Amino acid sequence: MNAALIRVRALIALDGPLAATVLAVWQYFVVSVSFLGCLVPLFAFTTLVGWQATHLAVWLGAASLLPIVPAAYALLRGTRLLLAERGEARAGRAFWNAFAKGCRHLWWAAAGTSLVALVLAYDLALLGGSDAVLLLVAAGAALAAALLIGVCVVAGSDGFGRPVETLTAAVKAIGRRPHIPLSWLLLTGLGLAATAIPLLGPALALFLPALVGAGIHICNDALRLTRPDETSHTP
Repeated sequence: MNAALIRVRALIALDGPLAATVLAVWQYFVVSVSFLGCLVPLFAFTTLVGWQATHLAVWLGAASLLPIVPAAYALLRGTRLLLAERGEARAGRAFWNAFAKGCRHLWWAAAGTSLVALVLAYDLALLGGSDAVLLLVAAGAALAAALLIGVCVVAGSDGFGRPVETLTAAVKAIGRRPHIPLSWLLLTGLGLAATAIPLLGPALALFLPALVGAGIHICNDALRLTRPDETSHTP
């Protein structure tokens, strides 16, 4: 009986496994909510304007995507810290520090993402009645999403280089192991689909961004995105 009581006390102690798990869940929640906070412009556009085949709607939609690249970079930095330190990680602070760095150093990727979205939106607005155009727009969006994640992954592992160098490294990494970006898209798609589950979707959305970011890291590590001779460091 005493042994069982000791085990229970060890389990619920402030430095026990239960407390560590609760802290880890909290850190995942903080990172996810921080990421969702960066998407307020996109949510505002979706709620107030929505998709319309007009110049104003197309330009506003492209502009609302500007925070996505630094937010994705910050999400990957925060979840990498969570995987390494779990509940002891100060993931919220790491997220916003990384977001500020992403805004300074990855502005070109953010602008490029909005430009691609602008072109795809005009294609959809002008030629959306064609099935071939719909397929091309979907393929272009998937390719842009994979490249966006690739740039953030490279920037997180190799540091901030010149735009051409970072973009080239991302393209090479994706080209060497094309099955890995497919796993990124699958994780992202599953995360978006989970938010549409009735009743549970909104609650899951408060944890899914961090879970998807952690899943991307796990896929990268398990499938060896980078070559063994490549070194990485935290920017």
